[in-house]
Amino acid sequence: MNRTLKGMIYQGAALAPLAIALALGAPVAAQVQDATPPAAEPASATPTDAAALDASAEASAPAASDGDIVVTGSRVANGFKTPTPVTMASSEQLRVAAPTNLADGLNQLPAFNGSTKTSNPSTTNSRGGSSGQNLLNLRGLGAQRTLILLDGRRLPATNSGGSVDINIIPQGLVSRVDVVTGGASAAYGSDAVAGVVNFVLDTKLKGFKAEALTGISTHGDLPSFGGSLAYGTSGADDRLRFIAGIDYFYQKGLRADQETHRDWFDDNAGQIVNPVAGARPLNLIIPSIRSSIGTYGGLISAGPLRGTQFLEGGRSAPFNYGTITGTAFQSGGDGARANIGLQPTQERYNGFARVEFEASPAFTLFAEGLYARSHTNQGAFVSQNVGSNAAYTIYRDNAYLPADILARMIAANVQSFQLGRFEGELPLVENESTIDVYHASVGARGDIGGTWKWDASYNFGQSDQELRSNHLTIARNLYASADAVRAPSGQIVCRSTLAGLDPGCTPRNLFGPQAPNQAISDYVTGDNVLNLRLRQHVVSANIRGDLGENLQLAGPIAVAAGVEYRKESADQTTDALSPTRIDFTGIRGGPAALNGRQGPYRFFNPLPFSGEYDIREGYLEVAIPVLRDSAIAQSLDLNGAIRYADYSTSGGVTTWKLGGSWQVNDAVRFRGTWSQDIRAPNLLELFNPATQLNGNVVYRGVTTPQVNFATGNPNLKPERARTLTFGGVYQPGWLPGFQASVDYYKIKLKDAITTLAEQRVVDECAAGNQTQCANITVLPSGSLSILRPNLNLAVQTVAGIDFELGYKTEFAGGDLNVRLIGNHATENNSQTPGSPVREALGETITPKWSGVLQANWSNEAFSLFVQERFISAAKLDATRIEGIDINDNTTPAVFYTNVTATYNLNLGGGKQQVYLSVANLFDRDPPLSPPPVTTFTTAASSAYDPIGRYITAGVRLSF
Repeated sequence: MNRTLKGMIYQGAALAPLAIALALGAPVAAQVQDATPPAAEPASATPTDAAALDASAEASAPAASDGDIVVTGSRVANGFKTPTPVTMASSEQLRVAAPTNLADGLNQLPAFNGSTKTSNPSTTNSRGGSSGQNLLNLRGLGAQRTLILLDGRRLPATNSGGSVDINIIPQGLVSRVDVVTGGASAAYGSDAVAGVVNFVLDTKLKGFKAEALTGISTHGDLPSFGGSLAYGTSGADDRLRFIAGIDYFYQKGLRADQETHRDWFDDNAGQIVNPVAGARPLNLIIPSIRSSIGTYGGLISAGPLRGTQFLEGGRSAPFNYGTITGTAFQSGGDGARANIGLQPTQERYNGFARVEFEASPAFTLFAEGLYARSHTNQGAFVSQNVGSNAAYTIYRDNAYLPADILARMIAANVQSFQLGRFEGELPLVENESTIDVYHASVGARGDIGGTWKWDASYNFGQSDQELRSNHLTIARNLYASADAVRAPSGQIVCRSTLAGLDPGCTPRNLFGPQAPNQAISDYVTGDNVLNLRLRQHVVSANIRGDLGENLQLAGPIAVAAGVEYRKESADQTTDALSPTRIDFTGIRGGPAALNGRQGPYRFFNPLPFSGEYDIREGYLEVAIPVLRDSAIAQSLDLNGAIRYADYSTSGGVTTWKLGGSWQVNDAVRFRGTWSQDIRAPNLLELFNPATQLNGNVVYRGVTTPQVNFATGNPNLKPERARTLTFGGVYQPGWLPGFQASVDYYKIKLKDAITTLAEQRVVDECAAGNQTQCANITVLPSGSLSILRPNLNLAVQTVAGIDFELGYKTEFAGGDLNVRLIGNHATENNSQTPGSPVREALGETITPKWSGVLQANWSNEAFSLFVQERFISAAKLDATRIEGIDINDNTTPAVFYTNVTATYNLNLGGGKQQVYLSVANLFDRDPPLSPPPVTTFTTAASSAYDPIGRYITAGVRLSF
């Protein structure tokens, strides 16, 4: 059975509940549902606050009388004071802050600094295939360490990094989002090292909801439009319930061959090694960065003819090396820009359906299905063949060689020269991804008797990922076509064809910019393709209740327990060429650094593999009310959980949690947890044979070409984290509507699984780490080959303080809600075996201070929301000293202002709302913050907004 047919079967299976429910529920009359469903939060929560972390929201778990699984930091759900801080935000709150996407609303919160956003560009699919995805990253520990759930159930990974794209979730049906900001592996299983994000659906929706939106930047680009539909109904005395929803979104991107009209991007600054040997600082940030070894018409980059470039018609001219010239890049001058596309074009849609039937209080049956598709295409970069491991070698007998250059070669007794070139006539390299996600779940729940409840379910998940790097150059074909000579007949041909090699080779004129030629493009470029199928099966059963009045302290002891079996599998196939090796036999001028290398394409070159593992686990959680209405406490609750997981790849591991909540009086409560959490290696970390990336690194003080290979490691151990949180909540009676919370956290992750960036491999070797030195090979050309296996780091540590102040009151005839949510990071570092600790605290994606200040005023007809987001001044590299290591190592503090206004129409018996939202109101450019230059250049860290002012307008309807 081929994959297309299989995909149709899985898609049909995933949406089977839709067909069943339509048959059962079609006769049932829809009931009118308010456009803003009541959030399942404590009465003290403030659902009008936008994306607000309610200080009291985690004070007690929402009641679970309906039997729904809810994430509250605890599996027990009997009104206990949970010790783990939990964010609860309704979908309406999040949409006020970010109308187009719930994840963008969550990313406004400081806890999600470092998340991957849909707007983040990517130069290659080699680093996880996450272009266009929204990946939540709690505490900056990596999206793979944040567990994503849909109504308490796992979703399949949507990329090779093992994380879940929030864009696949049926956002029109989401009622609220719960965020557990602390280790939760004992309660919820592997991956919950940094925390859990659970998207809770409105399973009791009645009626119809719809939304349509459109947006555009004030630069006149990146237009978007989208919408959602949601429907719910019930029958059989409300015992039969059905909900369904669809979402759609499209945004046109900006390609690398388009001007963005953003000066900071189009004529960007960059970071290079100081070209003056031994001078301080060692590195320089320079304006108007350009290549010093390549142009669109070609540049002779070595030898006696160095500094000669080729213009229109093959005319030669001196090359302007600008003002500050390094080995690969320069400031100003005639060099080509090595820029990337600003943002990918993206289209995504999903459909979800759920039906449930309550046969009796003891037995409720449900089935649900989800299908989602995401397609992104980034016009990523212009192909470039420069430097010792990619530049062309041009010989005297080249048929296209201009006569004046031939004369100079003869005069200088030069047989050949090196030509660096940006290939403007070849198609732009595109990073394209198409991801299909299937999720289906069937299960049951019910009451056993008394306080005891049970639930059981089977979940199936699958993601089919096609990752393409289109129009990459193919090594043998590229260099065969460059060696153009005249045949005895006088015809210009590829030299190797005279020996009967490379049939179909199309010779190229490399001197001066050329017009596009389809025959040449077809011969020298190809599409590098990876198809990865990740499949997940989960069977789980849970029980919870209390031990009754005969076994209690200050109240009944609550217990939750459960078992789970999970199987994960991966199957990866590739295009036919990627597994082959480059062979320049019979080719003159092929770079020696490439000959024999696995993979003929310029980048990526994935290899096929398959692998699987399974996990068997069980857990027990107990909540004990120690004191009630005593002299020292209104209440004192203790909480403990333990989980044992047996991995088929690495054996057994135990996680645990201890916590307590002390309500001193009506105004003051203290809370704290201590836990051990784990994350086992995912399929790609274990089994990936290799993916490949080219670029530059700074090696022994010189910008040096390199190719690196990221590989899996079957010997990886699970990573273990010790997490400590403690803090307090203050809600004074003397100031109604005010609330405050402060929580300290520290996560120390041992044996953290990661691949080191290629520059860090080189830096740690230079610092004396012989393990990393063994991963570096200096090739005869002087370029580097670097191995980047997944490994267990010695330790990674993050720590800081979360704080929140909120106040709600009546003002000017409406409700006013003001909230400050902030974070002060105090520690962020990592260490690899054999190396000293590397500090990262205070870098652009790990700022020492960050926060949002939100104000929302509303009455029955109108609301106005204003948000100010703050990122403190930061360092480009926390390990560098300004003036010694780099000329400018700081970025200023940044403020972003967002405004959303809504107006309720209430026409014709239903409810209608129109809104206008402006993100980055003052059109603030990102501060100058370029990373070290590799092959491509960008002027700003991903921590900052690259788009500028963006306006979104929309309408919401409900009946």
